[in-house]
Amino acid sequence: MASPEVQEPYLGYADESRAHWVLIPTILFTILCPLLLAIRIYARRATTTLDRGDWISALALFFNLATNVMFFAMVRRGFGKHSDVIPKPDLFATLQIWFFGQITHKIALHLTKVSLLLLYVRIFSHVRAFRLTAMGLIYFIILYMISSTIVGICQCIPVASAWDLDIRGKCLNLYIIWNMNGVVSLATDVIILILPFPLVFGLHIPMSQKLALMPVFGLGVFIVVASALRVQSLLVSRVTDRTFDIIGTLWTIIEYNLAFICLCLPSVRVLLVRTWPQVFKSSVGRSQTSGVTPGAGYVRSGTGGVRTWPIKIELETRHWSRVRDSPGLDGSDSTDEILSPVEEGAAAREEGATRPEAAGITRTVRYDVDFEPVTPPAPVATGMGRADRPQD
Repeated sequence: MASPEVQEPYLGYADESRAHWVLIPTILFTILCPLLLAIRIYARRATTTLDRGDWISALALFFNLATNVMFFAMVRRGFGKHSDVIPKPDLFATLQIWFFGQITHKIALHLTKVSLLLLYVRIFSHVRAFRLTAMGLIYFIILYMISSTIVGICQCIPVASAWDLDIRGKCLNLYIIWNMNGVVSLATDVIILILPFPLVFGLHIPMSQKLALMPVFGLGVFIVVASALRVQSLLVSRVTDRTFDIIGTLWTIIEYNLAFICLCLPSVRVLLVRTWPQVFKSSVGRSQTSGVTPGAGYVRSGTGGVRTWPIKIELETRHWSRVRDSPGLDGSDSTDEILSPVEEGAAAREEGATRPEAAGITRTVRYDVDFEPVTPPAPVATGMGRADRPQD
């Protein structure tokens, strides 16, 4: 209800609301993000052990859900309506929740980027230049997260004047802060997007297989688009009604939730391939098995880093008893999956190849191969000697 002293500029002004801009995506992402993280953790535990990237993604989900809950609370207090028709206690409560929501949003978004970069580091750890670049970007994102959080908290002095309009305080220019944060976020999104592509195109594999890997590393396109639209919405419109002009808030919700979804989707694909290998098959697995003859096996060598490709070993005269995948020097699993081993193994069986199931892209530190000794059988006589012939 509008206050008695407020005059409506036009009919329906007091009841006009954009709350659905916040509620619909927030409800959807609040259901979807925890589900995808559960699938990611399940898929990771089924193939290897959890690492710091997985724990950081869980921490990112915590701040993600905390931000979503705050948006729910804001809508209940009137967020989405015109600020001059919201009762003052509800308006101040909305602005206070929005203040803390900006902080949790920054933390959730930056932790998601750190977890994604750690995934890249794990896959391409043998490429020193890539590892140093990715780690440098991780440290930059962490430092920027800390600094932007401090600036967000201290945007007004005293701090309470940021939401309590009855308190006279000195505040920074929020328009400049929002645009600066948006531009930096967009820049890091673009760098994260293009970072792995030179290595993927540098793999010694056919072009068709490289194109098959593009969706795995190209999910960041959606994040870049959302981030660009958020920056564009901030640049073209100055917020005059903080509870009604919420187009920037809409793209903010989409940005950090979509980033988290893109972080989890590769693991979802691995689980889908393991569950339904006949449905989710790729050209990568099929093309790798072409030209394989029975009696040949494949192993992956760790000496070539990401450029390693299967080396054929003829085993027709030896028994291959077992292969031990040795852990890395840091104690971590020596193989990282991006493409599921099941889809490659299924494709190999279809073409009559005998090869162990291996991940589409792997980082292998060492393989120890044991061979059982083979004792050649005694020669078998094919004819009878002269002394054994019957006499005429």
